[in-house]
Amino acid sequence: MTDLHSVYLEYLVALTLKRCGIKPHSKQIATHIENIIKERHFDTPAKAAEFESNSWTIVETFTLVDQHKIDPIVKGVLTIAEIQNLLECSDQGEILITVNRQCKAPYSQSWTLGLRPNINLFSSNTFIIDLKLQLELESIDSEIVIKKIEHEDFNIGLFLEKMEMYKLFHSKS
Repeated sequence: MTDLHSVYLEYLVALTLKRCGIKPHSKQIATHIENIIKERHFDTPAKAAEFESNSWTIVETFTLVDQHKIDPIVKGVLTIAEIQNLLECSDQGEILITVNRQCKAPYSQSWTLGLRPNINLFSSNTFIIDLKLQLELESIDSEIVIKKIEHEDFNIGLFLEKMEMYKLFHSKS
C-alpha cells in the first residue's frame, strides 16, 4: 500500500503544480524572482562578482497569495483558471514561497512552498492534503524538479480511495 501511496502523492503534487500554473510558468516566475533579487542585492557589478566569488546564497521569501489576492509575481503570468486553482490551494488565503538563490553559475533557485489541494471533488466534505514542497530549478531556463514532498499524517486508505476518483476525473480533462 505504501508504494501506491507514494505514486498517488507524487501524482497529486505534479497535478497541483500544473493546475496552479507553477510548473508551466516556472521560467517566468523564476525570471521575475531573479530580477527582484538582482535589483535588491546586485546594485553594482562589483557586488554581483563578490557574491559569486564567495559562493553565497540569497534567501528571500515572496508572497504568491496574500489575503486571497494574487501577488504581481504571478498575476500577469497565470491564466484565470490557474489563479483560481492557486487561490483554492492557499492556506487561509496565503501562500508564501521561500527562494534560495545560488550566487554561482548557473544561479539555481530552490523554492519551498506549501499548497493545500482538496482531493474530495464530489462532496461538500473536504479532504485537504497539507503539502510542503521543495522544488529546484538548475537555472532560470531549466525545468522545475520536485526535490522533496512533506505532508501531515492522514488516513492512507481514505487518501487512496479519494485519489482514485481524483485521478479518474483529472485524466479526462
